[in-house]
Amino acid sequence: MKISLSYFAATEREKAGSAYRVLLDSARLADEAGLEAVWVPERHFSEFGSPYPNPSVVGAAVAAVTRRIGVRAGSVVLPLHHPARVAEEWAVVDQLSGGRVGVSFASGWHGTDFVLSRHDVDDRRRVMAEGIDVVRALWRGETRTFADVAGREFEVRTMPQPVQPELPTWVTAGGSPGTFELAGTLGAGVLTHLLGQRPEDLAQNVAAYRKAWEARGGGGRGHVTLMLHTHILDGLRASAERARVELARYLGVSMDLIQANAADANGSATLRSLSETDRDAVVRQGVTRFGQLGLVCTAAELPERLATVSSWDVDEVACLIDFGFDHESIMRSLDDLLTTLA
Repeated sequence: MKISLSYFAATEREKAGSAYRVLLDSARLADEAGLEAVWVPERHFSEFGSPYPNPSVVGAAVAAVTRRIGVRAGSVVLPLHHPARVAEEWAVVDQLSGGRVGVSFASGWHGTDFVLSRHDVDDRRRVMAEGIDVVRALWRGETRTFADVAGREFEVRTMPQPVQPELPTWVTAGGSPGTFELAGTLGAGVLTHLLGQRPEDLAQNVAAYRKAWEARGGGGRGHVTLMLHTHILDGLRASAERARVELARYLGVSMDLIQANAADANGSATLRSLSETDRDAVVRQGVTRFGQLGLVCTAAELPERLATVSSWDVDEVACLIDFGFDHESIMRSLDDLLTTLA
């Protein structure tokens, strides 16, 4: 099973530039250690993930300071962008990296983000699926016809041309079996997490993905990447308590975003109806769950945790390392992670 790093800068206490210092320092270390990739997200209009409004920009920075490791978007929210612009930007990063780019495409989930879009939020899944085909075609050097605001049509071939002849592609999925199946049908990988699914749900969704991939033909089994919160503990009670605090804050801010999400009226209303006591109970339950299922554990526990994840038929773990800890703690944990994996 391959190991990568992923990022979200999930802290409201960041000093200027510190999230990027974590990103670049850890990317260099992961590159030297031979890890698979670094995954950077796209987030808008919130402190939660705020250093990452455009993954191609920070991806270019990662490309410039590394030599071998994959530089991947996790994710590009495709309905917020013109497909030609996506092909252009990521071709630049592919050139800068010498052909190390990969992109996971997402349909988007937060209604406020769609102030950036030409499309209605309710149409986001169709727009994503159609847009993936367009980006892939442009990446291969094909032309596509687009219209300007006056309705005039132009045949477009994007520049620069990338290094890789085909764009390594993923689709970001929560817990929807349909999204897993779509990824298989498109011949794309899956980038997923455990926020909206239990391990048994994940295993079923992965099976559905493999089946859709096989039905498409062409051989292989596809590629499933699972994001997991990761922090190697030193075995002391204070370290474990710190991890619980950071996970609780992370989950609490996640709930705040869902509550403010106009694109998910049911989820938003459900969270607004919770009392503070109920909300705290949900967070505590989440902390316990991620403490048991994720990679927030001691170095001695890590091999068994990874073996369990492998049993879910996952090809790659993307270790989310910046969910609240300071730079020194993150780098110390990463060093322990790499030592254990060696």
